[in-house]
Amino acid sequence: MQILKNKLFFSILYFCLLLIDIVVKLNFETIPFRLITKPLVIISLVLFYIFNNTETSKKKHYFMMLALFFFLIGDMFLIFEEYALFFSLGLFSFVLGKLFYAFRFSNQRDFKLVRLIPVLSFCFIYMFILLNIVYDNLGKYFFPVLIYLFTTMIVVQFVYLRKGEVNYKSYLLVGIGVLFSVLADSVAVLKTFYISGLFFEKVTIMLFYGISQFLIVYGIIKEEVNTQIISPEINKYRFDNIEIEQTRVKTFGDRLNFKRNKINYKFEDSKIEL
Repeated sequence: MQILKNKLFFSILYFCLLLIDIVVKLNFETIPFRLITKPLVIISLVLFYIFNNTETSKKKHYFMMLALFFFLIGDMFLIFEEYALFFSLGLFSFVLGKLFYAFRFSNQRDFKLVRLIPVLSFCFIYMFILLNIVYDNLGKYFFPVLIYLFTTMIVVQFVYLRKGEVNYKSYLLVGIGVLFSVLADSVAVLKTFYISGLFFEKVTIMLFYGISQFLIVYGIIKEEVNTQIISPEINKYRFDNIEIEQTRVKTFGDRLNFKRNKINYKFEDSKIEL
């Protein structure tokens, strides 16, 4: 299990598993080979996350595990995507996986709507262009695909709002991972409902998908919450009395003058530990 705790060794192992699955997809029969190689990609990420996560919130930990679980189930269904039932179940599982990712990325802080204008514009333009291309071929899948793309855009927005909430490395890794997910989704939708053979789909869909999952999980493991941000729960309470006391502190014989706010909060009906 030591390889799961070593991030470099695991990264090599993971991309070897991903490469093996792509090779099997191109050269071997789906049954039984891909039933083994494809699940191993997500299963390895689940184990990597379990051995390395430092989640302080049980709720966020459960959201992450549920997201990976539904992606694993969706992968299994989509192996048989030529059957309408399995394709629909795979799509539904992926929607649930993306929703649990959105829950994991969310926070309770208030934000200004103007912050979302750039990403909302991108989401609207992206969905409009993609749906316009494949609309004539969607048929009964119009609403499932619309919901799927809409869920993807929700994830994009929550990932964008992590800026300033977490350390830059985690924000960047997860952000790039979600962009790879958008690329994989785009190629998959075009392949299924427009024309096959575009963008080396047999390689790029699984490759982009595998990269996206790795970067998202790795980014979550590297996440460090910005402790300089006061908990949003404080805003739920009413302050009746605030006393500010300025003090001077001496450290190692050097006089360092700085102001320290000593804030005494008096709450109604509730107590919060700062």
